[in-house]
Amino acid sequence: MSGGPPSPSRVPLHDAVTGAPLAHVWAAPPDTYGDAAVLSARELRRSAAFHRETDRRLYVTARTLLRTALSRCVPEVAPAGWRFTTGSHGRPETAGPAVVPRLRFSVAHAPGLAVCLVCPELDCGVDVEVTDRSVDPLRVARTMFHPRETARVRAAPPDGRLGVFLRHWTLKEAYGKARGLGFLLPPDSYAVVPDASGTPRLTAADDDGLLWQFAQWSPGARHVVAVALRRGHGPDVTVVRHAGPP
Repeated sequence: MSGGPPSPSRVPLHDAVTGAPLAHVWAAPPDTYGDAAVLSARELRRSAAFHRETDRRLYVTARTLLRTALSRCVPEVAPAGWRFTTGSHGRPETAGPAVVPRLRFSVAHAPGLAVCLVCPELDCGVDVEVTDRSVDPLRVARTMFHPRETARVRAAPPDGRLGVFLRHWTLKEAYGKARGLGFLLPPDSYAVVPDASGTPRLTAADDDGLLWQFAQWSPGARHVVAVALRRGHGPDVTVVRHAGPP
């Protein structure tokens, strides 16, 4: 596998006019992208522990994508120069070098695609799933979804239930990752459901849905991606979807 050096150009982290944060999303397939040379010794040990080559390649792609994405935001730091730590519930964060503004990120991968989200300061999460996933959508929804979300899956035509399920699943995963809690959040304590305009909106027992912003799209026929951003009371964040890897 090979991944070229990061572009020397710096991507902006704030809108030039409004000053609102920008959230950048990059994606890369494991069959054409990834460079183990930029990984840390710990990442190399983890990649070597995978039994299946496809899993190892996907991991290397995801870690390469994260490191090169961060360096597109701060070109003074080489991809291999980033250090990472984890929070109390395992949420990954940058540990150095120290940069201003502080970069927050989220990484996800599914068979055939790795995705990375980078933004300044904000709690953020990203998730990606394959659309041909083998799952009983209604059975899983009854266990893992809020009743409002389960009702939407049940109401969908049988041949459309998987698509509705995956849209809810990725939104919930992105939100859980942005909170830094993941599956520690009781799944029936919050719902992300489209409003009348089709925009995903959060309702939660312990959170203010007005502080959150979501985005969702399909980067290809086989995948669906969701992003969650705690934008606070500020203006909407622009989600910049890049056509390829950094």
